[in-house]
Amino acid sequence: MDRSSQDRIGAMTGLADPATSNGLKMVANPPNMSRTLRNVGAVLLISPDPFTGVPGAALLGVSYLMKGREAANLQSLARETALTVRTIRELQSFL
Repeated sequence: MDRSSQDRIGAMTGLADPATSNGLKMVANPPNMSRTLRNVGAVLLISPDPFTGVPGAALLGVSYLMKGREAANLQSLARETALTVRTIRELQSFL
């Protein structure tokens, strides 16, 4: 067995671990609290109980306020990196 095959087996063994798999999922798609609050608020607003409307509206409003504070994911990190590189190149063109 050559070295690359051993490396592939080692990588696959590491990825088979449930904790590693869960960690990679969290990096690729972090939990979105605003979406959860929005869904719970909508369910409370739709429910026929008259006392759930106020908390439902509050949760719905908070979900839109929290939308700007979402956790960074890989796409936003790549977008920010590209923007930073572009800004650095523009600044270098002035020098």
